[in-house]
Amino acid sequence: MKKLIINKKNTAEKKKKSPIRITFDIIGYVIFSVIFILILVVAIQAFRGQQPSLFGYCYYYIETDSMKGEQKDSFSSKTVIISKIIDEEDCYSLKVGDIITFVPTDLNLPTYVTTETHRIVEIDYNEKTIITKGDANNLNDSEINFSNVKSKYVGKSRFLSGLYRLVKSVYGFIFLIFLPILALIITQIYSLVLSVKKEKIKEETESLEKDYNLSLEEKKKKLEEEAIKEYLDKMNEKK
Repeated sequence: MKKLIINKKNTAEKKKKSPIRITFDIIGYVIFSVIFILILVVAIQAFRGQQPSLFGYCYYYIETDSMKGEQKDSFSSKTVIISKIIDEEDCYSLKVGDIITFVPTDLNLPTYVTTETHRIVEIDYNEKTIITKGDANNLNDSEINFSNVKSKYVGKSRFLSGLYRLVKSVYGFIFLIFLPILALIITQIYSLVLSVKKEKIKEETESLEKDYNLSLEEKKKKLEEEAIKEYLDKMNEKK
C-alpha cells in the first residue's frame, strides 16, 4: 500500500510543470494567438474581396505585368506587394521613381480596375498632380491628383504571394482558418480531459493516503491494546 501511494505521488509530481515551462507555454500561446489573429484578419479581408491592411500597411495582389521590368524594384503579376498607406499631405515627400498605388482617372480602363500600381515619371507639387507609367508600358498613364494616391510601395513578398493565392480559394480558406480553429478546439478538449484525469488521480491518491493512515492508526491501537492486555495478564499472574 505504501509503495503504491509513493508511486502515485511521484507520478503526480512529474506531471507538474515548472515555472519556466509554464512561462514558455504562455509565451508560445501568445505568439501563436497573435500570428493566428493576423493571418485570420488578412485572410478574411482577402476572402471578402477587401484590401488587406495591417498597422498602416496594405497588401496588393498584382494581376498584370505592367510593372514587369529590369529595375530592381520591378515586379510581375501574381505578386503581393507591401505598401505604406499615405494621405494627400504625404504626397509632398514623393519623388520621381517612387512606385505608388492610386485610383486611376482614365475612363477607358475596365470597370474592375479599381487601383493601379505604377512608377512616378512626373510630379508637380504646386498643382498637386502626378503622372505615372508602368515599367512594361510604352505610354504614360493619365494625370492624377494627390488625392488619388492611396499608398507608396515598400517591397514585395513571395510568402504573402503564395498565402494570398491560397486564401483566395475555398480549400485554402478551410486549410488556413477552419483547420487551425478545429485544432485549437481539440487541444482545449484534450487539456480539459487531462485536467479531469489529474484531479481524479489526486482524489484517488488522497483516498489511499487516508486509508493507509487509518490502517496505521488501527494497527497502533491494536498493538497498544495487546500491550495493555499482556501487562494486565502478567500482573494477574503475580497475584
